[in-house]
Amino acid sequence: MKSILSIILLVVAFFAALPFIGNKTTTPEVKHKLDADGNFILHEWVPSHTGKGADWDYNLKPVQVSERVWCFFGAMEMPTKDNAGDMSNSCYIKGDDAWIAWDSGPSYIFASQAYAEMKKIADMPVKAVIISHEHDDHWLGNSYYKEVHHATIYGPSVINENYYGPRHIDGKDYPGMQTRMIKALYQNAIRGTTLPRVDKSFEETTKLNISGVNMEYVKVGYAHSEEDWFLYLPDDKVVLVADVVMNGRVTSNRDGIVIGQINALNAIKSRDWEHLVPGHGFITDKTAADESVQYFTLMKDRVLEKMDDGITADFITKEVTLDEFKDKDLYWVLSAGNVFRSYEELEMFDEDDLIDYSAEGADTDTSGEDSETQEDAA
Repeated sequence: MKSILSIILLVVAFFAALPFIGNKTTTPEVKHKLDADGNFILHEWVPSHTGKGADWDYNLKPVQVSERVWCFFGAMEMPTKDNAGDMSNSCYIKGDDAWIAWDSGPSYIFASQAYAEMKKIADMPVKAVIISHEHDDHWLGNSYYKEVHHATIYGPSVINENYYGPRHIDGKDYPGMQTRMIKALYQNAIRGTTLPRVDKSFEETTKLNISGVNMEYVKVGYAHSEEDWFLYLPDDKVVLVADVVMNGRVTSNRDGIVIGQINALNAIKSRDWEHLVPGHGFITDKTAADESVQYFTLMKDRVLEKMDDGITADFITKEVTLDEFKDKDLYWVLSAGNVFRSYEELEMFDEDDLIDYSAEGADTDTSGEDSETQEDAA
C-alpha cells in the first residue's frame, strides 16, 4: 500500500512541476520559491543580471583561531539555496597593514559580508587572497576582493585553465562559465559574482611574506582535487588546509584520489602546528586531522584486502562500508561513492606512490623562488 501511495505522489509531483520545466524565469504559485529578484532559478543556464532585491544575509560570525587568524565556519551539508553556498570554511590572517584572506567563499556577497565583519576587528584592506583548490565554494568570493580591494589572488593554475569569465570574441559576447554555485543559488546570494583569473600561480611549494606574515604555500598536488595546496604559518603554528582535511562529516572524493589524500595528510603532519583549520568541520586543535587520516587509511587498507580476496568492483561497496563513520554528516550520501572510486584507483596501487615527508624534509621550495616571491609580495 505504501509503495502504491509513493508512486501516486511521484506522479502528482511530476505534473505539478511541468510548468517550471524548460523555463528560466516563471511565476510559481508558491511564492517562497522566488528569490529576492522574483526569479525561479533552475539548474540550467540563466542570463546574469543586476537584481534589485535585498542581499542574502549570511549572518557571519568570525571565530578567532589563533592570535592573528579568524575563520568563518560553514554548514555541514551540501550547497543549497537554504545555506546560500555557505558550507566551507574560510579565514582571515591579520598582517601588519592588511588582511590576507584564505579561500574567499561561495559568492561576492559572502565575501563582502565577511570583510564587513573583519573590518570591525581591524580597519585594513585585503591585500592578498590565497586559494586552496578549484572547487567553487572556496573561491567565488574572489570577485569582491579583486573589484573592491584590488587584491592579488594567489591560487592553483587549474582555476585559470578550467574556468572562464565573460568573453568577447569576433564581435560577439559570450557569457561566463556557470559553476555549481552560480547555477544553484538564488540571485540575491550569487548576484555580482564573476570568475576573475588567478594573478599568481606557482609550480612548487613557495614561501611568502605578505604584510609581515611569514607563510608557506604548500603544494600537495592531486589529492582532493586536481591541484591542492595548504597554507602553513610557521610563526603562528597554524595550518589552513581546506578540503584535504574534513572532520564531523565524510569527504567528497569525486575529484580526488585516496593515495593523494594520504600523501597530503602526511605533508601536513610533517609541519609543526598547534591549530589546523579544515575545509569543512569545526575541530581545529591537534586532533583536527585524525578523522581524515583514519578514513583514508581504512579505505585503502580494506579495499586492497578485499581485492586480494577476489571481490570485484560491483560488490566492493557492500564489502567495505566504513561503519566507523556512520554517525558523521553526509556518510550515506558520499561514502559509498568514495569507496567505489577508490577501488578503480587502487587497482593500480604501488607502495612507491606513498610519500614519506619525514624522510624527504618539509622544505621543498628553491631559494630562488622564495626570495623572488617575498620581494613581489612585500
